[in-house]
Amino acid sequence: MSASLIGHLPRNPRLLGPVGGVSFRVASRIANTLKAGWPVRSLGEMNDLRRILFYSPAEHMLALAEALIDARIEWTGKSLVFCDCDAGSSLVAHFRTAGASVARLRRCGVAGRLAVEGAAPALTWANGLVRELKRKPVLIAGGSEVLFDAAIMLGSGALTPLLDGAARLLRNCGLRDADAAQMAAGLFARTAAEYAHSGRQSWAWHSQEPDPSELVQQLNLMPADLQSIVKRMLLLGFDTFDRHSAAEEAIQKMTTSVVSEK
Repeated sequence: MSASLIGHLPRNPRLLGPVGGVSFRVASRIANTLKAGWPVRSLGEMNDLRRILFYSPAEHMLALAEALIDARIEWTGKSLVFCDCDAGSSLVAHFRTAGASVARLRRCGVAGRLAVEGAAPALTWANGLVRELKRKPVLIAGGSEVLFDAAIMLGSGALTPLLDGAARLLRNCGLRDADAAQMAAGLFARTAAEYAHSGRQSWAWHSQEPDPSELVQQLNLMPADLQSIVKRMLLLGFDTFDRHSAAEEAIQKMTTSVVSEK
């Protein structure tokens, strides 16, 4: 809890009311840690509240979500904010159907900013929490939550294997593991920073066409699994930016040749 966004809220004893958890003992520890609120034995004791803030570490998410669903709470007119936890769309939909105004507040991988989505009045409350945390909100349009999650996935989990691939190639050049990882991370960070500054114009081949023979040579030196991914990425780049047909053709021929050999 102390590492969560809730744990970083100002330590105002009047900021929180009843605190529930997977057990009364856990609820007591949370209230003591936050130096605010008081523990309750049942989540149903929150029925008189207008606003309920939900946080859970991943290992307790299912149990706490089920406990909140089963609690004797009349949700009509209440605001529910899921804070700093992975509340799936089906869970959000359940409470909206029950009559609650629901919003989600979470980290988005950008320093000083938090992603906020939902409907008022819960959204208004969530934005107030962002101000309390001295961050800036990234407002997500209603109905686009899954699309936002896809963007986060593409820039995080889906990207890590490519980082590891670059580090693997560097290790094969003789770099130590730590140096290879650091250099790979630095390359990706520089590319990201240049894109944030210049957008599409930051693409390495925005104005100068790459040497097709050099690209093919580099690809041929890669392990098969990495080569397959990088070829598709290069072709995606040439198609997305509509440039460098000669390099695109050389890689397409290379792809066709590999397929025909199989």
